[in-house]
Order: sequence, then structure tokens, then C-alpha cells
Amino acid sequence: MILLDWDSIVFLSFSCSSFLFIWLNTNAVYEYLNFVNLGGRYLHGYNEYRKKNYASLLFIPYLLVNHNCFFTKLIGCSICLGFWVNIIFNLSFFSVYNMPVSFILSLLIYYILNLFKIKLEND
Repeated sequence: MILLDWDSIVFLSFSCSSFLFIWLNTNAVYEYLNFVNLGGRYLHGYNEYRKKNYASLLFIPYLLVNHNCFFTKLIGCSICLGFWVNIIFNLSFFSVYNMPVSFILSLLIYYILNLFKIKLEND
């Protein structure tokens, strides 16, 4: 019989959902890549785009629109990215048996955070 470690599942779920929220709903990726001077042509294109259009499009959606390939689809999809982040964290620190429950719970928390964000922006 396999016993699930619920403390690890809750910690992992909140960690993964926080990572997804920061990755997909903020410009933190762009700011950190810009700070450490990585990203090359992707950052240059995004800088030019922001100067020209005064756009509020975040960096990850910009990559999806202008550099449409498998990798950008992978890092722009909450389900795909959440799946791989959960696999990496579970294989590195926790048990593989926690994976299904932590994956579903992390997506649920992420989408609840998104609903709260949308609700706050509309008020």
C-alpha cells in the first residue's frame, strides 16, 4: 500500500502554482532575463515591440505570438508547464507517487489565483 505524503503534496502544489502564476501572469521572466543579460534576440524584439506599440502584452504571450514553435508553446501553456515542473520537483525532492495529486491540486490553485486576479482587475 502506498501512502501519500500530504505535507509534501500541499507544499509542492503551492510552490508549482506560485511558479506558474509568476511565470505566466507577470513580466518577471523578462525582467530577470534582462537583468542577467540573457535572451538575446528575444529580448531585443520584445524591447522594440514595447517601444513601438506601448503594449501591455507580457513576455511569454509575446513569444507565443512572434516565435511560434514547440518550445514557446510548451512554456506558454499552464497545463504543459505545470506538468513538467511537477515532474521535475517530484523526481528531485519528493516521491513519484505524489505526482498525480500534486499536479491536479497545483493547477486548481493556479486557476483559482487567476480567477481572483481577473475579479480584482474588473472591480
